[in-house]
Amino acid sequence: MLKVIIADDEPKVNLLLQKIVDWEKLGYQIAGTANDGERALQLIEEEKPDVLMTDIRMPGVDGMELIRRAKELRPDLVFIVVSGYRQFEYAQTALKYGVTDYLLKPVNAEELTQLLIRIREEEEKKRRLDNWTASVDRQLRENEWKKREQLVDNLREYAQENRELNGYESLNQEYGCDFHEGTYQVIIIKPDIPSAEEHGDAYRIMMKRSLSVVQKVLEQFADESAAAVHAEGIMVVIYKEKYDPVQLRQFLTRVRREIENQRDLFWGIIVTMAMGGEKHRIQELPQSMKEAVQLCKNRITGGKGGWLSWDAGDNETREDYEMLPEERKYFQEIGEYLDSKKISMEVARTEGIMTARRASGSQIYDCYMEISDAVLTGIRQNEKLDIDKIRKDLIYGFYRCTTTSEAFGFLREYISDLIENFEKKKETKEQKPITEARKYIQEHYLEPLKLEDVSKHIGFNATYFSSVFKKETGKNFLDYVTELRMNKAKQLLCSGEMSVNDVAEAVGYQDLKYFSRLFKKNAGISPSDYKKMYQ
Repeated sequence: MLKVIIADDEPKVNLLLQKIVDWEKLGYQIAGTANDGERALQLIEEEKPDVLMTDIRMPGVDGMELIRRAKELRPDLVFIVVSGYRQFEYAQTALKYGVTDYLLKPVNAEELTQLLIRIREEEEKKRRLDNWTASVDRQLRENEWKKREQLVDNLREYAQENRELNGYESLNQEYGCDFHEGTYQVIIIKPDIPSAEEHGDAYRIMMKRSLSVVQKVLEQFADESAAAVHAEGIMVVIYKEKYDPVQLRQFLTRVRREIENQRDLFWGIIVTMAMGGEKHRIQELPQSMKEAVQLCKNRITGGKGGWLSWDAGDNETREDYEMLPEERKYFQEIGEYLDSKKISMEVARTEGIMTARRASGSQIYDCYMEISDAVLTGIRQNEKLDIDKIRKDLIYGFYRCTTTSEAFGFLREYISDLIENFEKKKETKEQKPITEARKYIQEHYLEPLKLEDVSKHIGFNATYFSSVFKKETGKNFLDYVTELRMNKAKQLLCSGEMSVNDVAEAVGYQDLKYFSRLFKKNAGISPSDYKKMYQ
């Protein structure tokens, strides 16, 4: 029997949760109930339960804090959140803390029963996996899925390079599949949520859960299959010896419904099915992949949240986008100058042109990447870039957008942030030598200091040092040194222990008249009068 603690500040809800299902029949024992978080924590320490069912809002220690602290006490504890709050932030926070599921009030008895059955089965499976044999089985299964994911990865590369796959005998041997003559197809299942880039953690959780849904349903539908998450979405390879379009539609409908059932956790989730063409030779799978990717791109110009089928004629046959040489050169130039303002203006202008032309999603993507490549080429003239990482960020960013405006907006923001980071690094790089220069001046201001001496000390060209020094301190070199000496002279004059002549020599001036003239210019009165003021 699995032990359960129920925590809810409403006594009626507490009682209802104890009565709504037959806990003992389902394999559970209610070890205790609590009306607040503190009492729940005491019960967890005392009873060492397997499952904690808790409300989010409770007096004192609320549900989220309870989960955090309970996880410290029992890392393997299974959490179920029950709440009347549908807010996305609550669900997202709960998921981050490792909550198994998130039920909304009023709790449905059937829904809770199915969840408890699943948890019990998972707990039993988890316990079985503690022995060596189960561990080996799990490893083999993971390796099998990894091999299938590698198949999808390679297929994606072949599609990008317009290459054909090997025959199914070779693929069966390499990836442990069971392909034969039949029908092959690539489908990209693309879940979207609003402002995906702002909720990166939630998006990754959503995609991981969606992949699990796809893998589970695939095992019941396809004769052979493979699936993996990429920027474009969940890429699915399907093989059926006897192809049935009705069964395929039913499979996709079920997948779509199960993914969209996560709406309470990920508001606004909507799923697009981008179906590449059916192929009767496995060697043609890269072409089906290419078609599915193009359809996925086209969803941002009006096709999201529906069925896009290459064979049904949903593809928009347009000329490939190609940037004019003079446009590319201009983007490179403003990239080289790190002019983020002009880059943003030009990206916005290009967006307007593409929108006016009613460009397809595929053309929008090509334009987006051409601008990126041109700007990055320019930036690389002055800065070191991790091009592979940046391109990956930009590609993932594009596919997380659902409209043309979002895509170009993300591009503008990404490049602006990139340039801002370069400028901050540059400022830091310049500030460090200037700090060293100021320290050197402080230590040697009594000597006949020259700009060339200081610039040589920090390893800068004299002209460049002069420019950077003024930018950082707000004063040119000579004024800075003079002000430093005058401030020291004022301190010495205030003490009244030294004559004006001695003070002049002490701060680096052998010519008393010259010192007096500089001092009066700085303080507004002569050194003698300044000294009298403090006697």
